[in-house]
Amino acid sequence: MDVVTRIYHALGGGAAALAVIVALIALVGALAGVVTSYLVAGRTVYINSITAERSKWIEKLRTSIATYSGLLAELSFTLVGQKVLSEKGSGTASLVVNVLTKINNIASVIQLQLNPWNEIDKNLLRLIDSVVIRDGTDHLLVDKADKLLIQHSQWLLKAEWEKVKYEAHGGLYRWWNNNEDEKRLKKYRVWAAAEGSLDGVIAQFAKEKARKV
Repeated sequence: MDVVTRIYHALGGGAAALAVIVALIALVGALAGVVTSYLVAGRTVYINSITAERSKWIEKLRTSIATYSGLLAELSFTLVGQKVLSEKGSGTASLVVNVLTKINNIASVIQLQLNPWNEIDKNLLRLIDSVVIRDGTDHLLVDKADKLLIQHSQWLLKAEWEKVKYEAHGGLYRWWNNNEDEKRLKKYRVWAAAEGSLDGVIAQFAKEKARKV
């Protein structure tokens, strides 16, 4: 009010000065409204584009992981067949190689889709990088890898979907759920250190890699 009073007196007072002040206040209000609308519109466009792109990425990653999991299941089945047939003097080595080729191809796609700086992503990358198959590899090891792949992926996809919801909602929702991402990560770390641990499977694959065939 001190500023308004000073302007009033600077203009010489009276009705004319008051009219000028009212007009200035209206102008400032209008400009503020324009600026606010511009910022809100810009943020809306940004949020919509980011949300749309993240949703597409989630769907592509889900498809890639599902494909990889299906190939691991096919590989496990083929390894069982290889073991049975090898006892009869023949094998299914060519089939194993064919499945492994497909696995390596989709693994490369997943590696490009994951974020190497994100904790859950890094664990998935560790698991995928560790998979190696030798003649006579136990299919149960592949089954364990497949199970862990799906479980860790569920944590990741859930976290990413929550980010989409967080970005799409208003300020009150974001304020209320500000720490949810950190809470989920803490729960994930507890799970990943116990039943979701990758160390055992990765160590077994390392032995497979070092095993002479």
